Amino acid sequence: MTENRTNKDMDQTTVNAFNPRVVWFSLVLVSNSAFALTQDAYITENGLFVKPSLEVGVVHDDNIHNEESNTTSSSIITVIPAVNFTKDDGINSYSLALEAEKGIYEASSKDSYTDGLLGFKVHLEPNDTHRFDLLLKGQWLTEQRGTGITEQNFELTDEPITYNKNTFSVGYEYGAMQTKGRIAFELAFYEKEYSNFETITRRSNYDSLSLGSTFFYSTRAHTDAFFEVSAETIAYDYNQPGEFNRDSDVYSAFVGMQWKASSIVSGFIKLGAQAKEFDDARRDDFTGFSWKVGGEWRPLTYSKMSFSTSQATKDPDMDGDYILETKYKINFKHNWTSYFYTKLGVYKYQEDYSGIARVDDVYGYNLKFNYDMTENIAIALFGLWDRNTSTDLIYEYDKNVVGASFTLTL
Repeated sequence: MTENRTNKDMDQTTVNAFNPRVVWFSLVLVSNSAFALTQDAYITENGLFVKPSLEVGVVHDDNIHNEESNTTSSSIITVIPAVNFTKDDGINSYSLALEAEKGIYEASSKDSYTDGLLGFKVHLEPNDTHRFDLLLKGQWLTEQRGTGITEQNFELTDEPITYNKNTFSVGYEYGAMQTKGRIAFELAFYEKEYSNFETITRRSNYDSLSLGSTFFYSTRAHTDAFFEVSAETIAYDYNQPGEFNRDSDVYSAFVGMQWKASSIVSGFIKLGAQAKEFDDARRDDFTGFSWKVGGEWRPLTYSKMSFSTSQATKDPDMDGDYILETKYKINFKHNWTSYFYTKLGVYKYQEDYSGIARVDDVYGYNLKFNYDMTENIAIALFGLWDRNTSTDLIYEYDKNVVGASFTLTL
């Protein structure tokens, strides 16, 4: 179950490792989300939307272990069956998603993997004043060699490291949408636990508990101003006696606006501060500026440009106290016809490590061509060019990925 492109796999809220299968899988998929309600789903007599799908892809990655030199290249074949069940009456919705992924490396069979996902999502509105959201998700994932714990030391293990991610979140919002003010609360629990190579992974098992609240004030001009606060406790399962303790508390506060002036322009901006305080006084705490900004512009009905940028801290996989991560992304999609589109993405990330002398700059671009042969069959060609530079030269690498996929839905 691959995830969207970030770098190292220790972000508490979006935990994403950068590895070959993540790169090409994120470019290939024709569907949007495991919980998306799509037009090509089968509808039963009682209104249940059922969408099974099967995707088969092949990709060539010229640096499967993200090495600085003497790189290893391989072709990778993947098979991804999935099914989504959705019940939606226009107000309340229930979704169940199941997905599996098998990846086979042609040049390195020990890097082959099997992943899985099971997710359940509910949205309830008993009346126009109260809204509830519930999410339960379990994932069984693989950390490819050369990423995460084995970064720049892929020979540390003779097969990929595996781990489980469990997420539970519940949200409540009070206030009718047409009123001036609304207030929302969210409680979330996240757990990450490695399932093999215990001697090298046990210090990276952790869970987090977060609580947040947002107050919205409507300007009645398709714009909401808001104030958001959150607190998160991160606790690691294993702290070796004599080692620095990795437990910490994270506090955030933002002011911002979100708007949808028309079908052409929409976006949001959140500016504020974040503080990360460690239980161990020997580690460096962080207090500083944080932001999240994103938007979408549709200059034409068949073209869309989106952008996002953010800055926040996250925990490193191995060395260092924390990483201050800054991201910039721009994507452009153009529908040449109702059945053919192209997509271009450009990104730049910077990761500044605290506690060690290391700053990484990651940049690259990706390109995708998608052709819908029928309502149920799509083929895609794609490529990604990625470059990682670092003040510590052993972490530098180049990666080039090209591939194709075939997707079948009901």
